[in-house]
Amino acid sequence: MGFRKKEKHLLEEWINLYRDKFRIEFAAEGQRINKQKIENLIKCHILNYRDTSEHIYLLCMSSDNETIPVYVGKSVNPYTRWKSHIGKLLEGKGSYLRWKNLLIHDDNIAKHALILLIIPDNEILTPPIPNFPKTVGSVEYQLVSLVSDAYPDTLLNKEGNRR
Repeated sequence: MGFRKKEKHLLEEWINLYRDKFRIEFAAEGQRINKQKIENLIKCHILNYRDTSEHIYLLCMSSDNETIPVYVGKSVNPYTRWKSHIGKLLEGKGSYLRWKNLLIHDDNIAKHALILLIIPDNEILTPPIPNFPKTVGSVEYQLVSLVSDAYPDTLLNKEGNRR
């Protein structure tokens, strides 16, 4: 199996474990980004997981054939974190200009179907890379590493960059 193919396979296997249960519909392709709607979906989602201390999240471009993570992070409060991310994405200033160029048109219409996976730490069953730790920090690092190898042109965060 080729280098990128292996990383894509590991990502696909891991994402498929969580895709249905932890998926939030961020926007359909061609749909206007609705900040309030997304914030409400995130708030409702995390209310189901109050007994967790941290979450892993992945913003992904999604199609029938493939789910491509474009941003990976962790947070104790993903609602607050994503409230900030969404506002800055729509503004498209500073480092979020790259986000906007990749994900949305100037009129805030999604260029791709976008989903957000928010996974509580106590629901992480396995690490993305076999035999690695499954702590939130380790999983975040593994995912960023895999995505940067498998999809280097679309990852919006890089290992070692402050987020």
